[in-house]
Amino acid sequence: MSRSEEPARLLRNWREELDSAALYAALADIEQDAHQREVYADLAASERRHAAFWEERLRAAGEPIPAFHAALRTRVLIHLARRLGIGFVVPSVIAREMKDRDAYDGQDDARRAGLAHDEQSHAATLRRRSDGGLGNNLRAAVLGANDGLVSNFCLMMGVAGAGASMTTLLLTGTAGLVSGSCSMALGEWLSVTNARELALSQADHSKLGTAQTHPEVAAAGNAASAALFSMVLFAVGALVPLLPFCVLPERLRIGGSILLSLAALFALGIATSLFNARTAFFSGMRQVVIGIAAAAVTYLVGRAFGALAVGGS
Repeated sequence: MSRSEEPARLLRNWREELDSAALYAALADIEQDAHQREVYADLAASERRHAAFWEERLRAAGEPIPAFHAALRTRVLIHLARRLGIGFVVPSVIAREMKDRDAYDGQDDARRAGLAHDEQSHAATLRRRSDGGLGNNLRAAVLGANDGLVSNFCLMMGVAGAGASMTTLLLTGTAGLVSGSCSMALGEWLSVTNARELALSQADHSKLGTAQTHPEVAAAGNAASAALFSMVLFAVGALVPLLPFCVLPERLRIGGSILLSLAALFALGIATSLFNARTAFFSGMRQVVIGIAAAAVTYLVGRAFGALAVGGS
């Protein structure tokens, strides 16, 4: 790293450590269990020590220490923890700790100070003491809605490329929503049912009294609720590109569908940034670019087949 980049690195590390400290301090305030509250308070203190390390290096380099304001991502995570519970944000916090660990592995001063080891230790502490089930459910929700959005968006753009009428496009989008939702529900039901049946076949009935109490059976989940969850999430996503065809004037429907779909993709990308430790803008734009590429391919394929159909008639 060049000398001109060094102050930016120090300042970035300082800000990220203070962000982590602010998040852990907020989790300590939210937590009801006294022991777990102490764990979060200790993590906050550790992150403040890390921030002090970087602040000392900034001062040694003659750099001014700016006022600290928590990043938007930190404020969003604190809000989610207050509204939906700490378990909702734990997977995101673990991902962030591991990203910090990887970043510090490539910085000699941080590695010598043991900061990379500390970040990995923080992630391990969170894995042992926290329930990430809610966070996993949120990730599943985002992915389910994304599947419905992308598949129906691409389907409708492919048919649009073939020169289909607005009525045909509306029917195509509706069919895509219904068929895709049913397919997702059936697939999820079969998956959970098979998992439960496998667990039941391996359970020791003589010792358990009832196989339904076996932990692996319970972990497999409820097939009906899982199927309904998948159906609803897919339908919500698939509804996005379809909505403009239901409410907008005919001349605006295709453009409106594209704009609304891309906006929804960007929003879903922001949601994924809570779990992948990427910036919100990067995650949002990645979703948009992939969505545009997929829709463009299906549009061109539809246009090619449409031309072939017209030429062969």
